[in-house]
Amino acid sequence: MEQPPANAPEPNIKRPCFLNHPDWYSLHGACRKPGLYWHSTTNPRADSEPEPIDIWISTPLEAAAETRDEIGSGYGLILRFWDSQGRVKEWAAPMYMLKGSGEELRGELLDNGARINPKAQRLLSEWMMEQYPPARVVAATRTGWNRDNTAFVLPGRTIGDNSYRFQSEHAAHDAYMQRGSLQGWRESVGQHCNANPLLIVSVSCALAAPLLKIAAQQEAGGAGLHLQGDSSKGKTTALQVAASIWGSPGYVMTWRGTGNGLEATAAARNDTLLPLDEISESNPREIGTVVYALANGQGKQRARRTGGARESQRWRVMLLSSGERTLSAHMGEANQKAKAGQGARLLDIPATNRRYGLFDHLHDHKTARALADYLKQATNQNYGHTGPAFVAALLKDSRDLKHQYAAIMQAPEFAGRDGLESRAAGTFALIAMAGELATHYGLTDWENGAAITAALDTFNAWREHRGPGQNENSQILAGIREFIAKHGSARFAPKDEPEGSLGTRDRAGYWVDNAGGRVYLFFSHGLREAATGFDLKRILAALDCAGWIVDHDHGKKSKKTRIGNETPGLYWVRPDEGADE
Repeated sequence: MEQPPANAPEPNIKRPCFLNHPDWYSLHGACRKPGLYWHSTTNPRADSEPEPIDIWISTPLEAAAETRDEIGSGYGLILRFWDSQGRVKEWAAPMYMLKGSGEELRGELLDNGARINPKAQRLLSEWMMEQYPPARVVAATRTGWNRDNTAFVLPGRTIGDNSYRFQSEHAAHDAYMQRGSLQGWRESVGQHCNANPLLIVSVSCALAAPLLKIAAQQEAGGAGLHLQGDSSKGKTTALQVAASIWGSPGYVMTWRGTGNGLEATAAARNDTLLPLDEISESNPREIGTVVYALANGQGKQRARRTGGARESQRWRVMLLSSGERTLSAHMGEANQKAKAGQGARLLDIPATNRRYGLFDHLHDHKTARALADYLKQATNQNYGHTGPAFVAALLKDSRDLKHQYAAIMQAPEFAGRDGLESRAAGTFALIAMAGELATHYGLTDWENGAAITAALDTFNAWREHRGPGQNENSQILAGIREFIAKHGSARFAPKDEPEGSLGTRDRAGYWVDNAGGRVYLFFSHGLREAATGFDLKRILAALDCAGWIVDHDHGKKSKKTRIGNETPGLYWVRPDEGADE
């Protein structure tokens, strides 16, 4: 511990009061250590004078400003405190952490180096309740843009309007750390992305997140890419390169965890990148729902302990994922079929069939492994500068970014053959725009047009991997055709011989032959089983669109059909043996 000075100053103290002493001071002839103190006196008796009381509460602590959110709640205090090593730290602490005994707030201060007198914990809470600093700032409870896009808030710093500060239950945030320099990243990492389209797209994906609101006009949601292919081919390296835009290598997370945990993570990464490594570590039963939630930008509605609904978490993120399997293959492990909508939100990108695994150019490195090792070292030395610099440049850019994005979307190269492909095209157009803007701002060391070329290259690879017509309609029709091929003779009975040898336990329906071929008369539960994962309304829409419903009652999709002594409503379906679309 630092030794006290020989001649420490003696302050003027007007008792009773709280006083913060950032340095050693003298009192009553003795040298006192720095800290927050309670200075008071004893209650005097008739035969005595009051005696001074000087209680050390904690290491030095100040209230720099009062905070509240944009709707007038979420009050807090920006606490400036000194840790045991003498380093000054700041934390926008929510006032609600003082509820009860306030131990959560004290625990956070202790975890970040403050020291607190265990016999004066009540005095610490009293001191906080007495603080009304003149400075006022707006508390942001999530990262990213404020309402009018004049400030971009990150833990520990705000880009733009400095009247906004990030406020949370935690004083330390290691996700958005910085090391090295922007120039160092550009020379050691950015240059090595040249001639490597998937690295350019990964970096551009990380930079696209702040554009979701200001260019694509999304209030919530996002999109993502899933780099799929064999192991040890560079996928994790691509995630680390993308993560270096916003933070350290620790910024990369894994798919391991529950859907609820990923919701909290997505909210904490609002308007930035969410990189998730190894999709096979996720629960195959949950992954489809999680993908929808991450891309739609809203968490589950939950109840408060005191009753009523708690506001659900919302976010905008760009997701960059990796894994040896596609989303569909992973869901298949739980006997679930991936919907086309899920595949449009997390786009499967073949990532290991390039010239050297994920790479196309080794930049004087002898092997792909050598380049991957180099990039891992480079991203360990320079990270966390490019993303904030990109946002700062966006705030200074007076051009109409919404119009610019719309112009890219109208380019024939980004035209989609169907609705889902158009959605994917919008994702790649935003990624291309982000990369080109970053190059224009001098952040990447890429040539003009490199990001658009890389995005189009990846878009075409996705389309080729997807194949023609892989939308929800075709998935539903393929599922029904497959169900009939597998169970036609076992789960369907002739309409005119409804009992036959077929039991009723697992019956999916009946069949009848007419001039146009065999027609299958489905019960509603049979259709749902055949097109697993889709509701009946969606299934019927696909059948109707394909012209597979060959008979029905007026105003309905089903037809009342005499089967023995009953007339159930059945769906008369005749599969087209040709294409699904």
